[in-house]
Amino acid sequence: MSVNTTNKEIHYFSCSNYKKDIRGNCETRHYIRADAIEQIVMLELKRLAKYLESHEEEFAKLLAEKTNADMLTEQKTLETELNRATARNEMLTSLFAKTYEDNVSGKLSDEMYMELSHKYEVERLELKTKIFEYKECLAKISEMEQNKDDFLKAVRKFMEMESLTAPMLRELIDHIDVYEKEGRKKNYTQRIVIYYRFVGYLELPSSDDENYKANTRKDVDVEYIPTVKSA
Repeated sequence: MSVNTTNKEIHYFSCSNYKKDIRGNCETRHYIRADAIEQIVMLELKRLAKYLESHEEEFAKLLAEKTNADMLTEQKTLETELNRATARNEMLTSLFAKTYEDNVSGKLSDEMYMELSHKYEVERLELKTKIFEYKECLAKISEMEQNKDDFLKAVRKFMEMESLTAPMLRELIDHIDVYEKEGRKKNYTQRIVIYYRFVGYLELPSSDDENYKANTRKDVDVEYIPTVKSA
């Protein structure tokens, strides 16, 4: 978070992926006012709670379709990578055994044996770590059903509160992507993507609620668009 140089009461969140600051890939150091992001999150959570309250069955179906689709895609990818890593690990075991036999029989020099065995061992250790991580991720996928219930509980808990607290924010939000402003002269739009814990991004059916607008400086207005679609 940074502070406005002319008004110390104004705080900003700036991009942490700016390529000139770190090894990021963002071309610009875009930013957003802290009070604006707070209002946007509050507005989106109210939209979420309102939809849950008015269309509980549809919300549950949307949540199930979202998490099931994501889960299936991730599961297939992880299983493919796990099978590939397991097969390669078994191959390395065979290669190591053959290298040892060739060394004992004199077909392979001690120097070459040491070089190849070291190479195989390094790769084997890397594969061991990957296999463990893949299995761990697959185990977590099996917990997705519980995650959906946890998310619903967190939203219902928010519905009972009058304001957004830091603990509630951590319970509901995983991370927020903020994009560069788009537009010209005095009217801009800025795309915001909120990713919730357990379920990621949720695209609710369109509503009549207006997006949050802010006067960021004299005669300059920004409309914040909370969607993954192009602004």
